[in-house]
Amino acid sequence: MINLRKYIPTDRNTLIFIGVVLFVLLFLRQCNSTANLKRELEQEQMVSGRALNNYRASLDTIKNERNKNGDLVSSKLSYEYDINSLTAENKKVIEDYQRSLKLTKDIKNVNSLLRAEIRIKDSIINSNGTVLNTSDSTATIAFNDIKNWDKYNWRRFNGTLDVLRNHETNKISLVSSRFDFEQGIELKAAILNEGGINSLKITTVYPGIVFTNIENINLVNDKLNKKNEKKAGWSIGVGAGYGLNLNANKVVSVGPSINIGAMWSPKWLRF
Repeated sequence: MINLRKYIPTDRNTLIFIGVVLFVLLFLRQCNSTANLKRELEQEQMVSGRALNNYRASLDTIKNERNKNGDLVSSKLSYEYDINSLTAENKKVIEDYQRSLKLTKDIKNVNSLLRAEIRIKDSIINSNGTVLNTSDSTATIAFNDIKNWDKYNWRRFNGTLDVLRNHETNKISLVSSRFDFEQGIELKAAILNEGGINSLKITTVYPGIVFTNIENINLVNDKLNKKNEKKAGWSIGVGAGYGLNLNANKVVSVGPSINIGAMWSPKWLRF
C-alpha cells in the first residue's frame, strides 16, 4: 500500500505558501468571471441600443438646413446591421446594394452602404441664341447656355432648331431639332456620431437640388469582434516580479523573483 501521508506537506511555511497560491488563483478566477459577466452585459446593451437606434432611424425624416454659403445640407439617422443576424427584410435591402454595386456575396469587408435620391429643378432663361438663314425658306436657330458654380458643379446646354417658312401660308414649321444637356454634380457626405447615434449628412453646391431620400447602413460583425477579444488561458514563459517565494529549505520569504514555467492569466490581465 502506498503511503500518501509522506507526499502531503505538513510544515507550516509550505502550507501557508500553498494557501496563498490557492487564494490568488481563486481570486483571479472570480475576477475573470466578473470580467466575463461585464463583457456580456456590455454586449447585450450594445445590441439593445442598436435595435433602439434602428427603430428611431426608421421613423426619422430628412432634416434640411443651410450652411454658411447658403447650400442645402440634408441629414438623416443611420442604420446599423450585424451581418450575422440579418432579418429577411434587411437581407433584401443589402441584396439590392449588392446587385447595383456588383458586390460579392461576402460583404464582410463592406463597412457602409450609402444611397442618395435627388430631385433637380432647373430653368434655362434668356440663353444665348443666334439665327442662321440657310435659304430664303429655311433657318437654323442655335441656343447655348453655360453655367459654372465651381470646378465640379456645372451645366452646359446647347441646341438647334431647323425651321421652314411656307411662303403661301406664311407659317413656320419645325423641320428638326437637337438639344444636348450636360451636368456636373458633386455630392459631399459625412457619417457623424453624436451621442452614440450615427447620422448621414450630405450636401451639394448645385442649385435646385432636393434630396428626396438618403440612406446609410453601417455593417458590423459581432462574431469577428468576439474572436478578437483576449482570452484567458495557460502560457509558458519567463516571469519576473516581487512576492512570496518558497526556497528549497521550505522557508517562505518576500522579495524579487525570476521564474520560468507555466502561467495562467485571466482576460483582463492580458495585453
